[in-house]
Amino acid sequence: MAQTETKIELDLEKVEDAGARSHALSFPRTWLSDKIEAVLGSISVLLNLIWILLVLVIVVNVAMRYGLNVNYIWVEEMQWHMYAVGFMFGIGYAVIHDAHVRVDVVAAQFRPTTRAWIEFLTITLIILPMCWIIISYAIPFVEISHRRGERSAAPAGLGNRWMIKSVIVLAFAYIALAAFARLLRVCSYLFNFPRALTRD
Repeated sequence: MAQTETKIELDLEKVEDAGARSHALSFPRTWLSDKIEAVLGSISVLLNLIWILLVLVIVVNVAMRYGLNVNYIWVEEMQWHMYAVGFMFGIGYAVIHDAHVRVDVVAAQFRPTTRAWIEFLTITLIILPMCWIIISYAIPFVEISHRRGERSAAPAGLGNRWMIKSVIVLAFAYIALAAFARLLRVCSYLFNFPRALTRD
């Protein structure tokens, strides 16, 4: 008795979307949200290069330590700084792409309108005020570091500590802009203002 083979074709992108993004709500796009997301997206393309550089720095550092028995403190600190930059800007990237962690089991039970209201309240009452508070405290923090010429406590460490501290200000400004763009889309969904370009 001849058996016929059943060939199954899978669209891997659809499988990935169904698993990883099943919680996502697609809000309508607006003119301003598109512009903000385009600018932030361009910045994130450049920032994503930091992960490649970080891997290269780690490989070189390990090769120098175990191959040449040489260890530089400034290279270690450079790794920490690059990781901090990538991680902090990555939060804003997750907000833009709605890829941040949610309690999916709970969120999936709510109607889209309820979820949109939760998102609206979260952005207006938590994310944007938090970004404002952190930026307002971080600016003097960076200014003091710059004025003092702060550097690493390690003898051969990196100088200009204010530069890495300024990432706090820049990253939270990035997060605030990403959240604002998301808020515009949520408002378009809930209040039909600003006017939607298209319904995704």
